[in-house]
Amino acid sequence: MKKLTVILLAFVLVASACKKDDEEETTSSLNPTAKQKGFGINYTATWCFHCGDWGAGRIHKYAADAPNGAILTAHASGDPMYNAALYSSLSGDRKTGGGIPSFWAGDVEKAGDGAMAALVASGDAQAGVDISFEKSGNTMTVKTATKFFSPNAGDYYLTVLVLEDGIDGSTTSGQYKQKGAHDPDSYKHDFVMRKSAIAGNAYGEKIASNPSDGQLIEKTYTITLDASWKNTYPVAIVWRKESGAAPEYKYINAIKKK
Repeated sequence: MKKLTVILLAFVLVASACKKDDEEETTSSLNPTAKQKGFGINYTATWCFHCGDWGAGRIHKYAADAPNGAILTAHASGDPMYNAALYSSLSGDRKTGGGIPSFWAGDVEKAGDGAMAALVASGDAQAGVDISFEKSGNTMTVKTATKFFSPNAGDYYLTVLVLEDGIDGSTTSGQYKQKGAHDPDSYKHDFVMRKSAIAGNAYGEKIASNPSDGQLIEKTYTITLDASWKNTYPVAIVWRKESGAAPEYKYINAIKKK
């Protein structure tokens, strides 16, 4: 009897340990939610006076109003941070309106100072995305999980972008010097759009057609970084494509991880 009791006790301890390990694994996994995180664009350039004057303030307000959202700056031609393919892809659907600085908050064009706060407060989204990432040398590996919450029918796309913060734009930074900056000696370029996981494509790849409620889609992306990029991090954005609409890629939800 004593031997049987010892065996049973050992079995209980092993089962308990296995359960604990399973719980820890579940707790550490990606957890996309319907909570709206926010997404905004600033079309900008170093040579643009108004971009440094009031444009920089607005995009930083967007970032403050959406601390977990995807806030990005797309630098125009003639700027050392210009990425021709990504700029063209992004602005092909979300127009600049003919001049910069130019702003979008979600699907709102020519968005004002309060547009991001309104977007974040707009309620739950039909999808959520969560991400984790690791950097090894000049490689970034991004894992994503996208979950749907009573979504509308349609084709859904996922973008993963690499952004960079803290690029010197001061008076001593040469071609990176920002015109119109209020604090020219310490100006920094933030949220700079560097690369897409889908080369040259700002709207990513299709991940689902007519997804069901609760459907979860996981992806992994490996992105090669330029050695000159320093403070890089990923953002992910979920869209639903509506052909013939403006914009065609309707914003659903996003996330930033640093």
